[in-house]
Amino acid sequence: MRVAAIAALAIMTIVLCVASPLRMISGDIVPGRLGAAVLRCTGSFDLARVDWVADEWKDHGIEYYVEPGDHAGELTSVFGPAPAAVGAVALADFGDGATLGDEALRRRARDAAAVLLAISGVLLVLACLAITTLPRALAAGGIAVLSFAGAATLGQGLWQASVALPPLIAGLALVAWHERRPQLALGAPAALLVAVMIRPSVAVLAIGLGVPWLRREWGRWRRVALAAGIAVVAVAPLVAYNAVHWNSPFPLGQWHANARDNAHVFGAPTGIAGLLVSPARGILWFAPIVLLARRHRVVLVLQLIAMAAFFKWHGGMAYGPRLLAEATWIAIFAACDAPLARLLPVAAITILVGQLGLWRWRVEQWETRRRPETNAGAYWDVRDNPIFSTLDDVTPSIDDSPRRPFVHCADGRVTTR
Repeated sequence: MRVAAIAALAIMTIVLCVASPLRMISGDIVPGRLGAAVLRCTGSFDLARVDWVADEWKDHGIEYYVEPGDHAGELTSVFGPAPAAVGAVALADFGDGATLGDEALRRRARDAAAVLLAISGVLLVLACLAITTLPRALAAGGIAVLSFAGAATLGQGLWQASVALPPLIAGLALVAWHERRPQLALGAPAALLVAVMIRPSVAVLAIGLGVPWLRREWGRWRRVALAAGIAVVAVAPLVAYNAVHWNSPFPLGQWHANARDNAHVFGAPTGIAGLLVSPARGILWFAPIVLLARRHRVVLVLQLIAMAAFFKWHGGMAYGPRLLAEATWIAIFAACDAPLARLLPVAAITILVGQLGLWRWRVEQWETRRRPETNAGAYWDVRDNPIFSTLDDVTPSIDDSPRRPFVHCADGRVTTR
């Protein structure tokens, strides 16, 4: 019964993601799917092997999502190798001489993201089972998947966050079960560290989840050493990639890209109000269930402050506070045993807003029309905001990459000509 119910949640998640309208979400998912094609075609992560990426770099300078590597002419994704590596699995039939239409390529990338989201949903249910009943755990998994931070966003393409979410929630589950399954908990530091190495912005969440683990293990130095060894082995491939491509063991590509745009990547947390109550990015509009978080409150507040201190606190083009997507999942876990009378209304709003985004939202409806990055007042417009704009009908006209009639693999390159 338990296995069947959890499997049903996973199937529902995948169906929701792949059945929703295929649309442009953000340029941040471009390097994931292009990197997947390059990796399958050439065995390399070098995005300069994509003809139009190389041409754009040569003619107009560096795209924000690519970073020059240590090797001459090499371009790597600022989001690291993980999105491409996962996406390549969905392109198992893409080899020398193969051709994929761009829509097929985007669908394959979304398929991979859907599976990642389903895994995360299952892991969240398992985490909640450590503190509550099966029906409530399943409800928590469903709320997360149905929220803006689920199928509507992370399930629509190979974001960096889509790939980091499963290890982060796995770490959460291992910490939650620490007392009852101490042997399994040895893998918690590895899961959390992998999540950070894939997506550095979740470091605050990972550290906050790791502190209870360390507190329980304090003084058991053999176990701590064993857990540290497992973590080192788990992150070794990512460390090696960083060392080869960025001359550092750390994932610095995104930091370099942000520093190109702003000398002060992090500063005073000016975006706190925006991430809380802005009609365009406020978590209380998009996922009010976070109000009921009964655990990890300090960690969630610190994550909010960290993202609010980012110079681009609004996350660029996004449906809701995408920079708080992972925190939303942790908050849903922390609220899964809240009183039912308080849980039902906020859960219903969280699901409704998320489903509006999944089935109705396109960047043309609000982002490209209001251009909030150059018109900051748009973030505070109550009457015209991303949620209400989902009810508007617009003609799709936006692409997320310059030229992409097809993707062809031949002679160690990916070409669109």
